[in-house]
Amino acid sequence: MFLPNFEQMFLLDRYYYFCILASDNSNVKEISRIAIIKQFFQIFLFFLTAVSLSTCDLDQGLGPLESKISGTITKFPLGDPPATVDEVRVAALLNFPPSGLGDVFFSDPLPFDNYPFDYELFIPKGDYPAVVLLWKPKGETWSFNSLLSVYGFVPPLRLDLLPVNLTEENPVKDDVDLIALWNFANSDAKMNGTIRFNGTAPANTEALLIVSLTRFPNFDNLLASLIWLSGLPLPITSNQNPRGYQLNVSSGGHEFIGLFWKGVGTPLEELKLLGYYRNPDMPDQAGSVVIPENGSVSNIDFNVDFNLLPDGIRP
Repeated sequence: MFLPNFEQMFLLDRYYYFCILASDNSNVKEISRIAIIKQFFQIFLFFLTAVSLSTCDLDQGLGPLESKISGTITKFPLGDPPATVDEVRVAALLNFPPSGLGDVFFSDPLPFDNYPFDYELFIPKGDYPAVVLLWKPKGETWSFNSLLSVYGFVPPLRLDLLPVNLTEENPVKDDVDLIALWNFANSDAKMNGTIRFNGTAPANTEALLIVSLTRFPNFDNLLASLIWLSGLPLPITSNQNPRGYQLNVSSGGHEFIGLFWKGVGTPLEELKLLGYYRNPDMPDQAGSVVIPENGSVSNIDFNVDFNLLPDGIRP
């Protein structure tokens, strides 16, 4: 069962989702899943400027200290840890997004195949705007692209960033619980390609995201199409042109690969498509690929045109 029984009304970013007696209601299940993915997607956008983290330089907290955070980690009943998992750690951030390794305190490696379990992280007193749960694939370095959860995720529909404040009077916070959302970590395959840009990104650009979907999106309701994400979107943070990319995705079929533009202050419903991978034999149609388990695919190349703004394109 995807969700427990509940009878509540949730307010989510100017949208109301009425979830009533949802144990067997497939429409409510889908609405709830969309809401979770939307909120997780929004939190993920905050990390676009975050640094990649070198494995050998992790700050695993300080000791001995009296100040610490602790809590219980459980697993959301959607998705399981993939075979590619190397480590899972809790990270407390002094700044958000972090500007460097000095802003991040990491826990020791945590179990990821037996839930629930408890953790603790000794850190200096101070204000921490975010506590997150990260995972690292085997053979790769730590990155905020591998985000599993944030302190403030309460299913089915609440996903906020809750700060933690450790003071002289209250140096311990023992209820920093986290819920691992492994659905976004089932990325056993890789997609490689090159993007060529035409024009210049406008000043109000907040994010450029390469997205792969297992189904062709509904451009009249892009938000609903987020449930077909085959992995977390890849942010483009440099102006290199052309630019190679590697996207971590799930194996299987991918019916749409493209780059979406998000403007500052615009809702996710108004993402604009600026380019997409096309069928090599029929360039007027979107191309699709099938990737074997633990496999990869190359030459998923496409062009991106900023001159298509403000409307973007539809295949």
